[in-house]
Order: sequence, then structure tokens, then C-alpha cells
Amino acid sequence: MHPAQSWIPTCWCLPFDHKGALHFKFMFMFNAQVEDWYDVCRHLTAWEERHLVDQPTSERLAEHTKLLDELERVGRWLSQATQSPDFPDRATAELVAMTLQDLNDCRALWHGTMNPERREQVLPAIFHES
Repeated sequence: MHPAQSWIPTCWCLPFDHKGALHFKFMFMFNAQVEDWYDVCRHLTAWEERHLVDQPTSERLAEHTKLLDELERVGRWLSQATQSPDFPDRATAELVAMTLQDLNDCRALWHGTMNPERREQVLPAIFHES
């Protein structure tokens, strides 16, 4: 076994037909990737608060667009797997779908046609301000 693989539980090293070990291994690793992606998406709100809420410059908005593009690209990859009819974890599938919708809403808020008055109403709700 390669030294970098020494952390892998013994059950993952068994033949793939041994009591679902391969299925367990891939689901564990896939769910970890979904959680990592979701965490990065959640941190986008803090980035927006620091860089866009008070003074959204064109440079920051362009940077924000690139961030959204990357997060949505990865989300679409994840979504392709989770939307398969035989994908076994509905909670993970729902997390991916919900997060992609949040990213879409975020794009509409910062880069869409929302008028300034409506934006002023929405921002406090997003950033939990009163």
C-alpha cells in the first residue's frame, strides 16, 4: 500500500464486491467533497459582506462573478451525480440542489436586474442585520 493511503480503513481495501465496501468508500468520499464545496459556498456570504455590501466596485463585482462561475461549475458536476435516479443519498442531493439555487439567487442579487430599493430590503435579511 502506498504510504499516502495508510489512513484508508481496512474495509475500503477489500475487493469491491465485499459487502458494499466500494459503495461505502465512494459515498463517503463524495459526501466529503459535497460538504467541502458547500462550506466554500457558505463563506461567499462573508466575502460579499466584506467586499460588496458598502462599496461594490466593478473590480470586486468581476471577481465575484468569477467566484460564482467556479462554484456553480463544481456544483453542476456534483448535481449530475446526485440527480441520477439511483443516487442513494437524497439529503446530499437536496443539499446540492439548494446550494446551486442559492448561488443562482446570489448572482441575481449582485449581477441581475434587481432595483436598488429591493436590494436594500434583501441585503439585511441575507446578512442578518436589522
